[in-house]
Amino acid sequence: MIIAASVLYFDEKKYNEVLKLLEKYDNIETHQQDIENGKMVITIEAENNKAIEDIEQDFIKQDFIVDLAHFAFHFGEEVEKVLAGGKVPDFDITKPFSRKRLQ
Repeated sequence: MIIAASVLYFDEKKYNEVLKLLEKYDNIETHQQDIENGKMVITIEAENNKAIEDIEQDFIKQDFIVDLAHFAFHFGEEVEKVLAGGKVPDFDITKPFSRKRLQ
């Protein structure tokens, strides 16, 4: 299980669309919102890095999402697997989520 703490930047005029997008995911929680400035703090709980990357890909397709910036990760069980001699996850935290410009 991986938990990512992230800031989601969005077009503040399309807040309702952001909410609809987030409702698709049972594994995303919102914590703080600054609707006027188009940002909110979210946590994503996923089984593995691929699941987080899939969410990122879904978000990047949306014209009202400006950026998704991860600022903390908790790898929990993943670290235990590595210490026990398991496979190291191929999670690349340096891979940027490219910032889009709003028209």
